[in-house]
Amino acid sequence: MRRVLSAVAVSICLLSVSAGIALAVPPTNDDIINATQVTSLPFTDMVDTTEASTAGDDPDCVGAGPTVWYVYSPATDQNLLADTFGSDYDTTLSAYTGSPGDLEQIACNDDAGDDLQSAILISAESGITYYFMVGAFASGPGGALVFNVDETELQPAQMDVTVKGNGRFSRSGSATVSGTATCNDGDSALIDVTLEQRVGRIIIRGFGGTFLECDGNTQAWSVEVFGENGLFKGGRAVASVFGESCGQFDCAFDFEQRTISLKR
Repeated sequence: MRRVLSAVAVSICLLSVSAGIALAVPPTNDDIINATQVTSLPFTDMVDTTEASTAGDDPDCVGAGPTVWYVYSPATDQNLLADTFGSDYDTTLSAYTGSPGDLEQIACNDDAGDDLQSAILISAESGITYYFMVGAFASGPGGALVFNVDETELQPAQMDVTVKGNGRFSRSGSATVSGTATCNDGDSALIDVTLEQRVGRIIIRGFGGTFLECDGNTQAWSVEVFGENGLFKGGRAVASVFGESCGQFDCAFDFEQRTISLKR
């Protein structure tokens, strides 16, 4: 009888201890199908992501780590600035359109400036659903998250590059490629040019680039390219032009490849 009572007492004791331990659970917006609804702007949410998990279909944005999700459907066209400023861990932040299981990434950021927290700037259209995923850099641990999103007058970065059909070559064997670029006022832009020309059995290849300070208008650019393995001559050549424009929180890219005619 004493043995039975002792066993019962031990069981009651263990149940009491277990009842006093709070079991850790993931946050309610751990999965995209339970994304927290952004109902009005400005919006701020604070959540502990230390027990958040990574779903098998979570997209990658400089790693995923423990992820949580937010969703917003604007009633009007808006420029949105979302960030994780105030969080105590190294976050990543990305935005998507589409539906769970079929998402298209439209923005991804790891560190905004010199901060370990993240920020993205997107142009949101009325009637479109946008998902925000907050993760941890390189799949690291979570922490105390502060997620903010608000409408902003800032413009997302823009880049549009064109290439003229005619270029020039010099007696020294260099070639000049030119075109136009359009990017937002205040952004900085890089124009990177690769030029290839077949001369006999050899393909002459050269590289060049230039920087632009964007003023919001279409600007002309010109890049002199020097062949690394020979001299450019008159005739056809293939110009591959990459343009990158970066603002405070995001970058935009454009690429154009065109066969041009080099003339003296």
